[in-house]
Amino acid sequence: MRIRSTFAGLFGVFSVLTICAASTGTAAAEPLADKSRETTTDDGWQIKLTKTEENLDRYPNLAATPFTREGFVSLKAIADIDGMGTAPVNSGAITLGYQLGCQVDVSNGMAIGLAIGPSITIGITTGVGASASISPTVYLKPGTITTIPFGTKSLAGRHGSITSDQVHIKIDGCMGPVSLRSYAQVNITTPTADNSLAVYGDPIYL
Repeated sequence: MRIRSTFAGLFGVFSVLTICAASTGTAAAEPLADKSRETTTDDGWQIKLTKTEENLDRYPNLAATPFTREGFVSLKAIADIDGMGTAPVNSGAITLGYQLGCQVDVSNGMAIGLAIGPSITIGITTGVGASASISPTVYLKPGTITTIPFGTKSLAGRHGSITSDQVHIKIDGCMGPVSLRSYAQVNITTPTADNSLAVYGDPIYL
């Protein structure tokens, strides 16, 4: 009787997983609102930072498992420096990327061939002047937020931008919502002040 109940429970669990995997749907594109912020530094420079051209293409994962999320994201950051500051700008840089959260780690709870620890894999190719400061796979901790920079661009003048187009994101070993929030940041340095300005996108779900 106890054995029969155990098999019935396991059958129910795997039936739910199968249904979830089969109901992942089709690809869905979601354009996201532009965000912009401005500030004036202590030495008189006006900085404007814009997050634009953000888009998420959700895809049913190739493994057809409820524990994997897969999609492609596009994102652009633009920085402009204006005004007549009292000290010259020595250096500056733009960074853009995503903050990611995994709700529930299921990689250790069920022996169905999952890797240990939920992880995110990002496929990105950087252009000339940009650098990716990420490893191919980053391990997430459930209940925490992990920041994943896509790249950094040094400012050579008063205007600069960095663009990531159709970056592949794959998250494994995670059950429940997988949340993403884009960010862009600009930093400038003068002999008298250091300033940073950041802008964030609306939270989305992969």
